[in-house]
Amino acid sequence: MPVVSSVPLSDPANWNAATFSSPASCARELNAAEILELTQICESLEARGLSWNDTSRADFPFKVLAPLLEETLHDLKQGRGFALLRGLPLGSWSKDRARLAAWGLGTWFGEHVSQTVQGQRLVNVTDVTGKEPSPRQYKTSQELRLHMDPASDIIGLACVQDAKSGGESVITSAIAVHNAMLAQRPDLLAELYRGFYWHRFGEGRPEDGPYTRDLVPVFAQVNGQLSCRYVRSPIAAGHKEAGVPLTDSQIEALDLLDTLCASPELRLSFRMQPGDLLLLNNLAVLHARTQFDDHPEIEKRRHMVRLWIEAPEGFRAVPEVINFFNSGRCGIPFQAGQRAEYDIKALYKERASGGVVKLGV
Repeated sequence: MPVVSSVPLSDPANWNAATFSSPASCARELNAAEILELTQICESLEARGLSWNDTSRADFPFKVLAPLLEETLHDLKQGRGFALLRGLPLGSWSKDRARLAAWGLGTWFGEHVSQTVQGQRLVNVTDVTGKEPSPRQYKTSQELRLHMDPASDIIGLACVQDAKSGGESVITSAIAVHNAMLAQRPDLLAELYRGFYWHRFGEGRPEDGPYTRDLVPVFAQVNGQLSCRYVRSPIAAGHKEAGVPLTDSQIEALDLLDTLCASPELRLSFRMQPGDLLLLNNLAVLHARTQFDDHPEIEKRRHMVRLWIEAPEGFRAVPEVINFFNSGRCGIPFQAGQRAEYDIKALYKERASGGVVKLGV
């Protein structure tokens, strides 16, 4: 039986909506010298015929940008758990250079890891509804509930093009949610510490089976630090596949978790602009996106570049089972011929899934 904290947890990443005067107060605008350095390094790499996939941290020897990137990593590891960098010329650059720049900045936070069973280490987040069937909801314009991505320490989201309307970004401190649940319903918090079976949605190694053999905790403490791993749909699907229906108490716990994550008192919402780079401690800060309407012109459609990064050792200790795709490491291992598959629309009709979320932002 996991040990559940009996007192509120103290952590620099414990914040709420009242902590900040405005979303803009959380942002750091890049200056002209920092942009010039990034531009020159990207131009040099392009002149050598290199794309993002050909490069590593050694190819991005930032000097002007180094203090900002080191400060950002500190904020992710030991501070509030997120950083919003603004003013990158991503919207005016080519898509290839935007990817190269986002990738290069990400190399300073750790190792880029695979985000899909196809081995993609850099993912374009766009609406491909009707073109590419997938249970991965980032590929739609649908509203997303607050969650953590399933296999990384740090997430980066670089905005190349925003939507015609909607698409607000929402973030919430997992520590604040934990403490709120502790105050309201410690019995339900215990269910989240106990954990759940997770479905792999076709992206696991064949020898691991379609869902996790072990229960994966939503909340876990190691060395006095809290970590969180939460996506509701694979939890509902995992229990269904395992033939172990979620109990009323477990569903109530997940429902309360969703409610607290999206509560106006705890969440922070803002609209990302072209040139923004949002970085998140994926073990301490949940994120979501509201539904959006896109431009009819393909070249104007909402486009984010997403990074999954395994941070250096000592970032935040977690139980091995939290990184269930890759034996305790971040990332989803490449598996030839596999792709993400699951009937999410059917799953959303079941109470255990929580249905299609409405954040009310």
